[in-house]
Amino acid sequence: MNVLQFSISYSLNSDTIDSDMAEALVKAGHKVCALSMDPKFNSKEGEIHNKNGVEVLCVKTGAVQKVSKYKKGVNFLMLPRIVKKAVQKHWGNNSFDFILFEAPPVTLQSVIRWAKNKFNCPAYLMQKDIFPQNAVDLKFFGKRSLAYAYFRSQEKKMLKASDFIGCMSQANIDYIRKHNPYLNPECVEYFPNTKFIKPKKEENKADIRKKYSMPQNACIFLFGGNMGKPQNVEIICKAMDYFNKDNSVFFLFIGSGTDANVLKKHIKDTPITNALFLDYMPRDDYEKILRACDVGLISLNPNFTIPNYPSKILSYMECSIPVVASLDLNTDYGKLLQEDAKCGYWSDASKPEEFIANLKKMSQNLENAREMGLNGRKYLEEHFDVIKSVKILEGHFLK
Repeated sequence: MNVLQFSISYSLNSDTIDSDMAEALVKAGHKVCALSMDPKFNSKEGEIHNKNGVEVLCVKTGAVQKVSKYKKGVNFLMLPRIVKKAVQKHWGNNSFDFILFEAPPVTLQSVIRWAKNKFNCPAYLMQKDIFPQNAVDLKFFGKRSLAYAYFRSQEKKMLKASDFIGCMSQANIDYIRKHNPYLNPECVEYFPNTKFIKPKKEENKADIRKKYSMPQNACIFLFGGNMGKPQNVEIICKAMDYFNKDNSVFFLFIGSGTDANVLKKHIKDTPITNALFLDYMPRDDYEKILRACDVGLISLNPNFTIPNYPSKILSYMECSIPVVASLDLNTDYGKLLQEDAKCGYWSDASKPEEFIANLKKMSQNLENAREMGLNGRKYLEEHFDVIKSVKILEGHFLK
């Protein structure tokens, strides 16, 4: 198969879910042309690179991650013109069997419809965040606003342009079907977040903890990745307050985002004596530190009405790290943690006392925590190997 893939998170320098997908398709004998959108690239017209057999077209666009809501909105609007021009220039004479893309951004729908017509092929949507409803939940704009009306119309066009819509969980499937009754429900299906699973690797925890000035004998909670309004960092601050000066517990933060400074300021001003914030680092370094930690943290905003399904759990599972999660009540993420994978605890995001109780329970029984971590690794190997996603796509488009 010849595949045209669009992504806002494809990276030439590190592995992502999108790059794993493309490279897995190549390993299965298919050809992939992946367009990557990133403000750090050099040219709006695009530059071709090869990464592990994938032909990657790197196009400079405005930032749509870890920026203000206004800047994100404007840059979303400018994406289609830039992307369409780059595809036409570099791949205009190619032929493709299907288009693989993700949402958001919903404004890419005009490019998808154009590409479907130009290359005469179907499109598969990997549904991630449900926008614009998530922006309404976070009070970025109201449901009666012009912004919502515009982006909702874009979302509908995107969904209608998709021949298949892959969702990360059953709750996501149910939500898409319920709120978009004009869709053929059989075209909305389960398509999990998956990745290449690396072999198990042991790190010298003592050396890593010493390198980053972390205590040797404490239970280290890691909160990594994006830190914005969706992550509800306020509940993390309350947990730090509760455990402040407790030498048996340590909080490590690695990442960035619009609310990263909230955490940094809280650590500095309180002050919190058992916490450390590290900015972005290469993926390999992040995973080394992760393997030296004891528990991974996940936090979602309690106001969400959409069933979010954070992908950071894949890294925790891969490194055999159990999870403590604070979740809204509309996601089925907690079922994955406590019932399916048995790799962690979850609590209602509106009840910080329950989150803190789960942190205590995990930190006071590290032997049980390690067993949960092994459960997560086993579940990952059985359910979230990227080859499972390849098989789903081949089932639809391989002829």
